[in-house]
Amino acid sequence: MIKVTDVAYARFTAPDLDRMEGFLNDFGLVRSARTETALYMRATAEDHHVHVTELGDPNFTGFAFNATSEEDLHVLSQAKGASDVHDIDEPGGGKRVSITDPDGFIIEVVYGIEELSPLPVKNFFPANQGARRQRQGEFVRLEPGPAQCKRLGHVVLTVTDFKKTDEFYKSHFGLLSSDECHNDDGEIVLSFNRCDRGDEWVDHHTLLTVPGEKATLGHVAFEVEDLNHLQLGHEHLKKRGYKHSWGIGRHILGSQIFDYWFDPYDFRVEHWTDGDLLSSATPAGTFPASEALNVQWGSDASTRVS
Repeated sequence: MIKVTDVAYARFTAPDLDRMEGFLNDFGLVRSARTETALYMRATAEDHHVHVTELGDPNFTGFAFNATSEEDLHVLSQAKGASDVHDIDEPGGGKRVSITDPDGFIIEVVYGIEELSPLPVKNFFPANQGARRQRQGEFVRLEPGPAQCKRLGHVVLTVTDFKKTDEFYKSHFGLLSSDECHNDDGEIVLSFNRCDRGDEWVDHHTLLTVPGEKATLGHVAFEVEDLNHLQLGHEHLKKRGYKHSWGIGRHILGSQIFDYWFDPYDFRVEHWTDGDLLSSATPAGTFPASEALNVQWGSDASTRVS
């Protein structure tokens, strides 16, 4: 077992790279590289890319984790079904080990990919809250446009064998349960999983696995700067005529403010902000499975478009 540090990027195939790039620009990502057969999109943080689309029929093929070190790649390469450590022959370079999860999704673990200079963040103004006033002598004047994604935050998968899949991700990548949800018989049927980085604070979940009859992508989720960015992104995507899925609202588990959309090939993507941060010492919560989609305010699950 190794302990991954975060999710790195999601990988898709699609028949029209121009169409995908147009949507992703409107969603708040920016091209970092493009070849004749693949598109690499970045966010405002240093990661070379957080979203990859290769030419092909529409499909979600898998996603990548970041490793702590190249040594960890060699450790993982000894696992059953894992590839050897190899150079990444794609923009950004680096090294990689690939392994297939129980449902056939290709999981890449990467290290040493080139980092880029951060992009300037527009429309950011410190908030004046009741007990914390940070903006003085400055006016909020927001410019319409895309939300500007900061980073890829988490992936949600529908899986055909929850227990087998949960064991796979925890035993290979060192993930920890943040919240586990049970059915009426008390059996754990889904899990919000975070990375184990010791005392360092990390997102409430990097991977959520949910049981279903068919293995599919639930969604991939990108963090934005704040509620202003999320709302600006919502208005921009709405004006551009894209298909909305769910939001705006605030989840209970994870607490993030969310807004879900569909890309041109019906893969769900999320903008989120203001989520919970946990350390390895935070105990796991246990809730009924119905709580996974409940909200504290905003659009509830009855409005969700699948």
